[in-house]
Amino acid sequence: MRKEIKDIQDTLQTSEGAHVFYYVNELECYIYNAVSYIVAGIERGDQVLFIESERIYPMILKRVEELVSDEQLKNIHHVNNFKFYWETGNFHPPTVLDYFSHLISPFMENELSFRTWVHVEWREEDEITKDIEEYEIAVDKLIPRIKAISICAYDAPRVSDELKEALMNCHGFLMTDEDIMPIQR
Repeated sequence: MRKEIKDIQDTLQTSEGAHVFYYVNELECYIYNAVSYIVAGIERGDQVLFIESERIYPMILKRVEELVSDEQLKNIHHVNNFKFYWETGNFHPPTVLDYFSHLISPFMENELSFRTWVHVEWREEDEITKDIEEYEIAVDKLIPRIKAISICAYDAPRVSDELKEALMNCHGFLMTDEDIMPIQR
């Protein structure tokens, strides 16, 4: 991302929070952006709920470890994204939302500022678009209540035109590997 995520924090940091659809094309850019987001959050004193695959997370963590102290690393809370979405064996939006609420409740109860980053991946499933849309609509309604920045990353090659349109309709911002912009809804 040429426009540093640190530079866009003020755009995203509103009293209402921000819900961002990240349309990912390149893994290296994705890692760079994730690292920037984590470090910017830690520098602002945020807790960072980072929901990512076991394949990608070590690459991100290795770079973050070079930029922050051991004490600051304690502000990162990693959850395996397949466990997050597929704990019950299928992508069931109410169950996933309950799990998300459970994960953020300590931040809310202790009045800690926080941000989230979720890499949404799924198994092949015929009706996944409807389920993802239902989940994202619920998160979009939750964001103003929790007042957090939440980035939802989707791998572009796996996103159908129908799913992309649905995601554009339930996020306030569109982020690519290179830029971020508000979505006019």
